[in-house]
Amino acid sequence: MSKMFKKTKIIRVNNQVRDIEDLIALDSKIELDVNGKKLGKFYLSPFNLEDFTLGYLLDERYIKSLKDVNKIEFKPSSIQVFLKNFESYEDSDLDCYNGWFHRDQTISFVKSDLKVGKETILQAYDHLIEKAEVWSKTGGTHVAALVDETHFIVREDVSRHVAVDKVIGAGLKKNIDFSDSFLLCSGRIPPDRVVKLANVGIPIMITKAAPTMEGLKMGEKAGITLVGFLRNGRFNIYTHPHRIII
Repeated sequence: MSKMFKKTKIIRVNNQVRDIEDLIALDSKIELDVNGKKLGKFYLSPFNLEDFTLGYLLDERYIKSLKDVNKIEFKPSSIQVFLKNFESYEDSDLDCYNGWFHRDQTISFVKSDLKVGKETILQAYDHLIEKAEVWSKTGGTHVAALVDETHFIVREDVSRHVAVDKVIGAGLKKNIDFSDSFLLCSGRIPPDRVVKLANVGIPIMITKAAPTMEGLKMGEKAGITLVGFLRNGRFNIYTHPHRIII
């Protein structure tokens, strides 16, 4: 875990002023290249990079399965991916601190019979916070979890988008049925985050924050149940409430 954060000297101000050491979450700028073409530059936490790579390629529809990937090479400032089939797209330079852009695509409608109870949601979110080890030490990361009957996969990242990419990539490696799982995460729900779930078929997204209006519209359009403002034993259901058992 030491690679996830670093000690640094700071000045703490409360009733008195003190020089202390604090833990700061690490981040890096890494370029993602596919078949020799730069797909984007990402500010992210420099760990679980294979999960990020596979999750991003899957939830942005560059691949359909692990079989589409020939090889992934990790270099100090780049990730080199070699796909069996790759269609090049322009204007794909991405920066998840200043805005997240993805190519135009038809939005998938998620079909799933999954239903989740109120107590399951509350307990799962408490477990997510317990597992957010880097956040608990630094306060500098977002956290996401992919949950089904037998898995509770947690990933953290300085980018809320990449945290989602990472759990999706980890789920892909474990061959999880995304339509029978739900996603917990920190941070608000903008439309580009909802699209990631739609593209892999995850039917429920739960967060302590709230959706933006465009995020809400995207959830409605994609058939995804959006749950937010989860705190103190309560939450709001914004779209497709039939999947939540009260």
